[in-house]
Amino acid sequence: MRITITITIIALAISSSLIAGAIPLIPDLQVTALASELSGESAKRNLEGFSRLHRMRGSRDFRKAAEQVIAELTKYGFDDAHIEQFPADDKIFYGTQRSRPAWEADFAELWELDNSGNPATRMASWDAAPITLAEDSASADVTTDLIDVGSGSSESDYAGKDVKGKIVLAASQANAVQRIAVAKFGAAGIVSYAANQRTAWWKQDETLVRWGHLDTFSGTPTFAFMISLGDARALQALLAKGERIRLHAVVKAGQHPGSYDVATATIPGSDPQLRGEEIVYSCHLDHPRPGANDNASGCATILEVARTLHKLIDEKRIPPPRRTIRFVWPPEVEGTMALLNGKPELAARIKAAIHLDMVGGGPETKTIFHVTRGPASLPSFAYDLAAAIGAFADNQSSQYAMTGSAQWPLVAPEGGRDALRAAFVPLTLGSDHEVYSSSSWGIPAIYLNDWPDRFIHTNADTPSKIDPTKLKRAGFIAAASGLALANATADDAPAIVSMIEEAALHRAAEARAQARDLPAAEASNRLRF
Repeated sequence: MRITITITIIALAISSSLIAGAIPLIPDLQVTALASELSGESAKRNLEGFSRLHRMRGSRDFRKAAEQVIAELTKYGFDDAHIEQFPADDKIFYGTQRSRPAWEADFAELWELDNSGNPATRMASWDAAPITLAEDSASADVTTDLIDVGSGSSESDYAGKDVKGKIVLAASQANAVQRIAVAKFGAAGIVSYAANQRTAWWKQDETLVRWGHLDTFSGTPTFAFMISLGDARALQALLAKGERIRLHAVVKAGQHPGSYDVATATIPGSDPQLRGEEIVYSCHLDHPRPGANDNASGCATILEVARTLHKLIDEKRIPPPRRTIRFVWPPEVEGTMALLNGKPELAARIKAAIHLDMVGGGPETKTIFHVTRGPASLPSFAYDLAAAIGAFADNQSSQYAMTGSAQWPLVAPEGGRDALRAAFVPLTLGSDHEVYSSSSWGIPAIYLNDWPDRFIHTNADTPSKIDPTKLKRAGFIAAASGLALANATADDAPAIVSMIEEAALHRAAEARAQARDLPAAEASNRLRF
């Protein structure tokens, strides 16, 4: 009997998908309108603008990026585009999050000196590459010796070494070194060659300089410069031979009371019964220069979605959404926390979020594009909707790559023609979608993201590695998902149920296959969902 029921459900799901439109809840004419209007090139031009700015929280460059968003939205016809400001001074809390004061830098250089004490080699420059100065560095003017402390993140690394008043060379991230080298042993500053996140390409490129972080709330503020693994090994070789290395570090930087700036705009809902509900497009606007894929790509893509939807509505190629559609560009996580806690009336209106964080990586980045579900504890048809639309884009791109023909290939003229090769995965964390999905808010969130990216958080995350076709495809999945969610009503229940059934069968099959190789207790837990 169970087999018969299963076969019947599968047949119903397949037949439903065959007689329905190309994607759930969106007529084919609207699919064509979205596919033809979305521009990967337009998105990349905005991305290039963001990538020129060192977009640290509360900084002048972050504000410039937010103003770029508002200028573009205004040009697109949004008359409510504005910047929301939430005070950030290390005293105000947004929920459980202590606000971090703004951090700004005006100048920073690190020089290696010759035997006469004259500048010989410039090792880092804020003007040339602001990523070389760790975030939350404090002002300093120090001339002193360099001491190699290995990892620098445990007290044993300092055994037999006098680092007081010296600059330490360390492999760990700057904040981990700060807690011991500076706070405990009195080091004057840090030079870190921390590698970026571990992937198959970890430490393969010795020229990469990673974004560095110091402790925002430390009682022992200091400075840290970031250098490449290759430069660090050259310094270590000299120190290992007993040579003395003298450095001169100058930093003009510091914290001050500021604000979390969140650019936002809306497309008002047209249904009097539903316009008070909102579907939110989210990204994060902060990160170091260049920060092209992470996350100028997500910011530029939802800006392109905003342009596309507004234009198509104006041209009456698609009807206005029943629910209000909102777009937000906050600093990562903390800006979203400030927005939802600072405006609880807004949070109460949000019914779903679509979050884009790293969506444009081209072949050189080695990325895999992910369409990610929310937590099993927060079930929603929104996840199955995004997966269905993502699978459609994936299939169309594969058909085009293999045959040179597809009805909706979603290819940008200046972009690649490769298949998307998307992965459809359970919940992963690490960006603002987890804020929406947390038990504090309980807002289902669709998460579109690239991983891995061999250049993430480094000086090599540049616009040259961004594929306009990838931006167009991510924009299409996001735009179609948001449009469907903004217009869904009880009349769509049969189509939604069919979509859920089909997706549930796939998940059940995957769960049974995975459970086969697990211990009994773990298998039981896996099959719960």
